[in-house]
Amino acid sequence: MAGRGIPAEQEPLLGDRPPGSREWNIIETQEHYKSRWRSIRILYLTMFLSSVGFSIVVMSIWPYLQKIDKTADTSFLGWVIASFSLGQMVASPVFGFWSNYRPRKEPLIVSIFISVAANCLYAYVHVPASHNKYYMLVARGLVGFGAGNVAVVRSYIAGATTLQERTSSMADTSACQALGFILGPENIVWMTQDDSVKVLILKKQIQMKFRFPREVSIKLLL
Repeated sequence: MAGRGIPAEQEPLLGDRPPGSREWNIIETQEHYKSRWRSIRILYLTMFLSSVGFSIVVMSIWPYLQKIDKTADTSFLGWVIASFSLGQMVASPVFGFWSNYRPRKEPLIVSIFISVAANCLYAYVHVPASHNKYYMLVARGLVGFGAGNVAVVRSYIAGATTLQERTSSMADTSACQALGFILGPENIVWMTQDDSVKVLILKKQIQMKFRFPREVSIKLLL
């Protein structure tokens, strides 16, 4: 529904107007425009770092679990990995309900603090003298609980953009998530190899970049 003096595609989805009101005659200032896009880009970074953290940690769970608790088996590993998704499943409706009645920054800030605390717990699960695998289970569940802010992030972006901006903003959010999942495993491989292996990996990547267009063109011709 278009407000007076503003086209429908530029009208924000959410605002301070009462439901059904057509009284939208405020022109956005340059300062407000920069402020809301600064917030959106911070959320892009948040989604990217969350995905990088997940993809790096998930590769280290099994060797870390074997190191801290010799009694852990592959069955328990499944529970540790699943605890992230279970925590996220529980947190998503909680944060969504919270954001419906309170400012969205509240669940976002709380979820980020939970994620930081849970990752710190994960880093030190080797310290207790016993039951280390259960501490890891709890830590991964709490990390998943903190990651339940994805719906709130998307809701915030939807409310902070116009209809004209919304599709590209949502696509950028998904792109940041995907980029984090892609770069995470590469970073952990890069950090754990010696210099000779790093040079070999870099050479292979360069070769693939130059070979890929030629191979694709040959397949298309065939």
